Amino acid sequence: MDKEKEFINIIKNIVDPNYDAGGWGIGIGDDAAIVKGDADGGPLAICSDAIVEDVHFNSDYYSFRNIGWKSVAINVSDIISMGAIPKYFTVSIGLTKKFDIEDFKELVVGIKECSDEFNAIIVGGDIVRSEKLFLSVSAVGFFDWDGRKRAMTRNDALPGDKVGVSGFLGDSLGGFLSLQNNNVDLYLASKHTKPYPNSSIARGLFFNNVNCCTDISDGLNAELVNICESSNVSVSIEVENMPISDELKNAFPNDYYDIAINGGEDFELLFTFSDLPKDILDQITIIGEVKEKGSNQITYNLRGRGYSPNLNQWGHFE
Repeated sequence: MDKEKEFINIIKNIVDPNYDAGGWGIGIGDDAAIVKGDADGGPLAICSDAIVEDVHFNSDYYSFRNIGWKSVAINVSDIISMGAIPKYFTVSIGLTKKFDIEDFKELVVGIKECSDEFNAIIVGGDIVRSEKLFLSVSAVGFFDWDGRKRAMTRNDALPGDKVGVSGFLGDSLGGFLSLQNNNVDLYLASKHTKPYPNSSIARGLFFNNVNCCTDISDGLNAELVNICESSNVSVSIEVENMPISDELKNAFPNDYYDIAINGGEDFELLFTFSDLPKDILDQITIIGEVKEKGSNQITYNLRGRGYSPNLNQWGHFE
């Protein structure tokens, strides 16, 4: 177990290990919590994410506008992966003592652009002095149930389900590596510095009764582990079926499979399902199948043979 997950489990066990969200059943540990909302009992999705300079972004690679955008986008991703619609954000910002006013304006423009893009509103926050720039965003989302009465969660994968993803894998890590290596691919770099959560696919999955879904923030392998642990299952992944962009293949011809498996911050959707209509199937990629829990939690196969990726997923405390 990585240290971040260990910290989360400590919080969960101390704060309220039996929290049932007023019957909705989603507390600490998923992409977002589900809580009872209005007087009629309609639920809300609530999440919080922080990004810190030199941990989640390098100011040499990011414009301040893109830093602002990303701080909101990662929360959008968490909300939509539960099946909810983002509505309200609060933003707390830590600024260095000599932070430039014009740079601050650009930061706020990026925050506003992302919230506008997803029809949400910034309703408050805080500003404090800090040794490094950081942004901590909290989000509230609503559910448009339309006859459906459950959120999409990590713990509802069933043996026999197919494993799907909503878009290319590894582009964000490829962008980071290209920036780090001073061999910039503009497409890959944009995927790293300005992620765009796939809200239209999320709505399609939600209204077609997909029950198990998460966003790919920490990498495909890490999110598969989360689903397997939460749902008490195993998965088998066909590596050659993973959607990988031509740009990533061209930039990293020898490593693109492992980059796709390890790469975090793609903010695509990873989900399991039994059936979907053709218009949704045409927009996703099936990469594997859910199995009964076995000795190997995740099995990777490449052209009929076992594949052993070089697993090197990112962690906050590694």
